[in-house]
Order: sequence, then C-alpha cells, then structure tokens
Amino acid sequence: MKRRLVWGLLSLWLTLPAGLSGGEVGGSGVIKGTITIDGRPTSDAVISVEGLPEEKPKTPDPKLQTKKAVMDQRDMTFIPRVLAVPVGGTVDFLNSDRTFHNVFSTSEPKRFDLGLYSPGRSRSVTFETPGVVRVLCHVHPQMEAFIVVKGHPFFGVTDKRGNYQLDNVPLGKYRLELWHPEFGVRAEPFNLARDGEVLAVDVDLKKR
Repeated sequence: MKRRLVWGLLSLWLTLPAGLSGGEVGGSGVIKGTITIDGRPTSDAVISVEGLPEEKPKTPDPKLQTKKAVMDQRDMTFIPRVLAVPVGGTVDFLNSDRTFHNVFSTSEPKRFDLGLYSPGRSRSVTFETPGVVRVLCHVHPQMEAFIVVKGHPFFGVTDKRGNYQLDNVPLGKYRLELWHPEFGVRAEPFNLARDGEVLAVDVDLKKR
C-alpha cells in the first residue's frame, strides 16, 4: 500500500509543469544586444521589458537604475539627450553653461517650469507618472531632451556603442520594447526559457 502511494505521488510530480514542480521557480535570465540605425549604433534608445504579470518578482540588478539622475546643460545642449528613470525618480537639471537656462515641459506625464536659474546652479524634478516627457528650454529653443519614466525596474538606455543589457529578467514570454525620439516605439517578442539563459536581441530601427 505504501509503495503504491509513493509511486502515485512520484507520477503526479513528474506530470507537473516545471514552474509548479520547482524547477524554474524564481528563475531569471539576461537580455542583451545592440540597437542600430541603418547599421550605426544609437545611444538614444530606451529598452524595456513589457507584459510582465504583476505577480512576477521585480528584483533587477541595482546597476540598471538609480533613484536619482542628472541631466546636464552644456554648450546649449541637454546631456544626455535621452534619460530613463523609474516612477518616483528624481532628475537634477544642472546648468554647466555660462548663461541662464529655463527648463520646462508641457508633456502630459509631467508638466513643470523651473524658471530662470544661473550658471553653476541645479534644480530638481520628481517624476511620478510613467510616460515620455519632452524637455525644452525657454531661453534656447533649439535645446530638446526626453525623459522616459517606467513603472517597473526592467529598463535601460543604450550606451555610445548602442549596447544594452537587462539582468535578472523573469523567465517567460514577453516583449522587448524599444523607444527612440525619431522612430517611436518598436516591440520585439522574446522567450526566456531557462534559468541563467542569455538571450541576444539586436535591432536595426531602420529595418522591419
């Protein structure tokens, strides 16, 4: 009787999906790649994992993001041009020029106007709502930048070589979303199937 019970429990365990039997519980992987425009790398793309269920763990590598970021104003230019922050993140707008600046935005996710402030000064804005915020300067109309606010921690911005890497992404079938100021939103489906898997997703925004 005991032997029959043991075999019955063993058979039931073998028929369970991996996620229920404990094989992949808490498993995660890495998504990495290069984003280009007609073969040339771009540093202005925001990469994020979308479609994650609410119950999925949200514990990415702390290196992916910080709660505070800096957007400098130098040579009448916002540096970096594209920045990504989590909901609740704060951005310091530093004035490194020898002239006054007046940073503002009329974008729906965050409307603000920092007023005129002098060289060497910095003023801050906290972003509470997900979305894309276009940043301008009242004094210098040619200045333009973008802050992408994400409501989850699985995101990043490409570096100067167009490279990105998202660590500790939960296993499953989701989509990799790319946002670029000139090309808008692009989505690429992916499937992380094994714990520790490193999945390469390269995208040229000029190609479909």
